[in-house]
Amino acid sequence: MSSITQHGYLVIADISGYTSFLAGTELEHSHEILSDLLEAICEKIESVLTLHKLEGDAVFAYIPESKVTRGETILELMESTYVTFRDKQVSMKRATICTCNACRNIPTLDLKFIAHHGDYVIQQVRDIREMVGTDVNLAHRLLKNHVTESTGWRAYMLITERCLDHLKLNLQNAHAQLEEYEHLGEVKTYTIDLHQRYKELTEERRIVIDEKDADLVLQFDFPTPPAVTWEWMQDPLKRNLWMQGHVKWSIGDRPRGRAGRGASNHCAHGKSVSTEVTLDWRPFEYSTIDSFENGQKKMSETIRLEPLPNGGTRVHDAMVMYMPLPRFLRRPLIRFVLLRQLHYDQFLKNAAQMAGDEYAKVS
Repeated sequence: MSSITQHGYLVIADISGYTSFLAGTELEHSHEILSDLLEAICEKIESVLTLHKLEGDAVFAYIPESKVTRGETILELMESTYVTFRDKQVSMKRATICTCNACRNIPTLDLKFIAHHGDYVIQQVRDIREMVGTDVNLAHRLLKNHVTESTGWRAYMLITERCLDHLKLNLQNAHAQLEEYEHLGEVKTYTIDLHQRYKELTEERRIVIDEKDADLVLQFDFPTPPAVTWEWMQDPLKRNLWMQGHVKWSIGDRPRGRAGRGASNHCAHGKSVSTEVTLDWRPFEYSTIDSFENGQKKMSETIRLEPLPNGGTRVHDAMVMYMPLPRFLRRPLIRFVLLRQLHYDQFLKNAAQMAGDEYAKVS
């Protein structure tokens, strides 16, 4: 195992309240509950990060910085993992008829995340693989913080200032505070309340174009997992790569300082510029946008990702065009323009090829 210093993102998902939960419950059932919750967390996290190890009621994972080309990915992963955790809690509670303390107290558990960027070395001693470094120590020390004391939040994601700088994000409405640790000094952190984000994510209206209602539906298989495929379909800079100069994408408004509902991107093509506005944003699953030009809505589109058994992803791209023609005329015209004239299907093939080539290099 190489002992070369690496640079990347360190993420810890820690189940809150487990110590008190364990103290007042039956060991056998509490162990089963923890195992099921940790399994759900691990399955979600490893779609993007490399799992390093389990640490009791926590999961420690990492990813080299070279593998993260779109800053929002780390935050979206933590949020989607939290949604999975909460959904798993609900399903476990509903599925059991057991009245023991462990089963009754499933809802008392919660989840928090620590995300930091720094240096680390992975060393191998006999059969033990261990990650070491000052930044590894700091990430773990940050589990003992003053967030709950300052805000009352039990579930949150805490991101260090250095992590946000490397992700090139400027979070709005995040709680900022300083933490201080012996030998490590002061660390500026930004924290987001996951109870509030869970409410927002689950209560927002879902907007999805049904494929049977679309004017055009394209399907292409990517050799990359959903989280990587999501980046290649959503990142304006990556779109410019696979569209090979036919248009020029640029980042528009970011109401929360990041991509999501209400965010926009601009597309320059010829002498015109169109703007796409996000209506629904479910990272690694689907997104729906409206596209406008000169103040007029021209298109709505849902891009949906389907995980494949081989580890790849099937992209479903459903589009509705707005033009003063009946559907029986509109559909063949749109197919002709997008596929015969603009060769949009070839662009998607380019995206799949480029995504696969890059993923193979960094894997």
